[in-house]
Amino acid sequence: MKVKSPYYIELNSLNDFGRFVCALERTPLPTFSLSLNSDQILAVQADIINERPIIYFVKNSITRQGQYLAYRITGSSEEISIVDSIGNPSFVYSPIINIEKLPSSMLKNARTNKKSGYTAIKLMDIYSLAKVAAYKTMYDEPPLPLFLFTKNGSIEFDLDPTHQSLVMGTVINLTEADSLSYFYYVILSEEPKSCYLRFSSQSSERPSFSNRIDEHGYVYLKIIRLAHFHPLIVSYD
Repeated sequence: MKVKSPYYIELNSLNDFGRFVCALERTPLPTFSLSLNSDQILAVQADIINERPIIYFVKNSITRQGQYLAYRITGSSEEISIVDSIGNPSFVYSPIINIEKLPSSMLKNARTNKKSGYTAIKLMDIYSLAKVAAYKTMYDEPPLPLFLFTKNGSIEFDLDPTHQSLVMGTVINLTEADSLSYFYYVILSEEPKSCYLRFSSQSSERPSFSNRIDEHGYVYLKIIRLAHFHPLIVSYD
């Protein structure tokens, strides 16, 4: 069977990558270290669509070599490092798998088209989005990540809602029998300054953004910023 080219999607920062693979996960996702287009990157496969892997990556700004990506959040501060061994229980560790050589087809970014991608569904409010992303927690599974990016694909966040809009949403396939995957999203008028969205199913309190995940009575959803517009969102309105 021929290996199909993946979709490569760049994250905004190393913090976003560490949060993606480590935060709120029952088992941290493995990190792959490899060379892509002359850049040393850290990558994680997070999904598959039309038999093509979806790989989120970030350019590695940490020069030291190591065996694990270590992540922790203390109060409202995140800390990420690359270490040689697991030792400090206050960190969550993602194993780093060092790739020497990939098949040539996996070094090419797959072309996107209207026949492949996530079907976008706009939600009425952020409360609905929080419930979609958190529904798996009822079964003691980790919540889904929320992806954040600008609607027009610019790297820079322009907070003028008349010029650009920020999109925040999550990818989900609600039934095993459904071959389609959906991107449920809301439009934000300004960029959240925090890394998590918290909400409570036990009260009518509106979901709010937070850098802390240690307050009891809330479900926390990690926000992952993309460097560019998500290429697999098929359509909007």
